[in-house]
Amino acid sequence: MSKNISVDPDKLDQLANTFVHKLSDIEEEYNRLHLDLVNLIMSAPPEYSHCFYGVGDPWNTGNSLVSQLSGLEQDIRNTGNKFAEADNLIGQLYKLHDKYGALTAMGALVGRQATFYGLGLTQFMKNADNAYAFRHLGALQKLSDVIDNSKYKKVARGFLKVSFLSSKYKDSTFADLVHKKYVRYLPDDVINFTNDTNTFTKGLKNGTLNSSKVSSLAKSGLKFAKSNALTTVAVTGVMEIGGMGLKISENYAKYGNDPDVLKRENAKAVGNAVNNTAAISGGAIAGAVVGGAALSVFGPVGTVVGASAGSFVGGLIGEKVAKYTSGFSEKVALAFDDQIQAGVDVFRSGYEKAGQAVEKLNQGVDYANKQIKETFSDPIGKAKEIGEGLSKAKDTAKSLVSGAGNFLKGKFSFG
Repeated sequence: MSKNISVDPDKLDQLANTFVHKLSDIEEEYNRLHLDLVNLIMSAPPEYSHCFYGVGDPWNTGNSLVSQLSGLEQDIRNTGNKFAEADNLIGQLYKLHDKYGALTAMGALVGRQATFYGLGLTQFMKNADNAYAFRHLGALQKLSDVIDNSKYKKVARGFLKVSFLSSKYKDSTFADLVHKKYVRYLPDDVINFTNDTNTFTKGLKNGTLNSSKVSSLAKSGLKFAKSNALTTVAVTGVMEIGGMGLKISENYAKYGNDPDVLKRENAKAVGNAVNNTAAISGGAIAGAVVGGAALSVFGPVGTVVGASAGSFVGGLIGEKVAKYTSGFSEKVALAFDDQIQAGVDVFRSGYEKAGQAVEKLNQGVDYANKQIKETFSDPIGKAKEIGEGLSKAKDTAKSLVSGAGNFLKGKFSFG
């Protein structure tokens, strides 16, 4: 058997389109047969109604067939997409950049947190009960007191971050909000989760664990998770909505003249966006709690750093999980494809314009992939081709310069 398998993704895409068209025909036919059967039964004399007992309804049979064909269409389309992705060298480079970007984002967050604590803007210490407490830098605390007692309190909070104007933060000081802006968590949330985790761990080791300690850890852990959830869900949701918009724009460019296929593909795009947001955010939130608890032995700063690292790892795990749940999410979305398309059509003109740009970009990517593959298959020949192109450009340039010189020496000569 050959090690290289040649598959044309476009052929698979066409096959999937054919399935969609057949699906529409079957749905239309079994709906018509169902209505015909209902009308026949209703129009029959009462004494003959028993004749229809046990007669199969084409609705159930047709619906079952459509469900099976729909699953096959998803498999075919996904297979074609996988081959297309494997053949897209530029796309693979982008995926590497995407991972690198995620690492950079995590590094930037941890760096920001380390800088905040390194400058001593907020410090942690153990009190007489051997539990952690915190205090802000004197200058920061004094500034916070002035702002919190001034009429410009709301302006300052809004300048720091608009979300800090909500009632949720009405009891937080300005200094606490500065901590949250740069570290992600309110200092009280970090302190409580660290202390409860350490108490839980000691109780587990010493055999003194009881329901109150477990309950306290659960409450502080939940609050700690919520603090991370707001940021994680917002960031993941924005990224996925952006990706969904690009996919829908591409669908309009590719299937704009095929409403049945367009409707299904747009529903899948929405379903995948919801699925990815839920899976990646869920993994990141759980990872933050686990990572924070694991490094809480190093104190509140360890809790914060551990939560950031855990959030990143959990997000990556969630991304892997999302691939296994995407098929189910697509099926759920397809059940509401008409409603989803109605919502998408509100912005149809915008998606169509964006789709034209996406199509041109895809053409450029296809051309770049072709050039890269040709270079890999025949690097010497490609180098000669480039050399010949440069030589022709050089000759053309010389010809233009020579022609310009002769022109100036002639009619416009000052000699």
